[in-house]
Amino acid sequence: MEALYFVPEMLFYVISGLILLSSIMVVAARNPVTSAIFLVVDLFFVAALYAQLDAHFTAAIQVLVYAGAIVVLFVFVIMILNLKPDALRGIRFSLGEALVLLITLAGFVIVGSELARTAPDLTTPGNLGSAAIEMAGGNTYVVAMRMFTAFLWPFEMASVLILLAIVACVMIAKKDKRVTKS
Repeated sequence: MEALYFVPEMLFYVISGLILLSSIMVVAARNPVTSAIFLVVDLFFVAALYAQLDAHFTAAIQVLVYAGAIVVLFVFVIMILNLKPDALRGIRFSLGEALVLLITLAGFVIVGSELARTAPDLTTPGNLGSAAIEMAGGNTYVVAMRMFTAFLWPFEMASVLILLAIVACVMIAKKDKRVTKS
């Protein structure tokens, strides 16, 4: 009977190992579409971890939003860029592009420090136990209330940053990157 006690723990380690393996494959894959497929596999395993923790709403959102919508968006950006290995060697960055990159990185640092400074204290009574969650209307209601009240600022900033990354990818894809021969 004691062997059954270790099944959830062993399942956690197996899923974690598969997450690690698929994450390595995301980075190691030479083809960007193959990398995106491994990212989908990785996100499904992360959803399995959420399901193992009885966070079924978070697991469903992980599959629907990240494995579904975001990775499809990545594949569209990959298809728009359509960079061949020879085209990657001739890419040059202008001073303006480098300045935009530095401003973006500075924005990430500013937003991150502001989020860290104003993050709600998770030890307050707003951090509910499972009995209090059931009395408050269930896990979905509590997650939604926390997301759109205490964590509204990080949620909106994440959506703005994703939008900026998409716009930047499309602008880079549309720009002619020919190298002039000297």
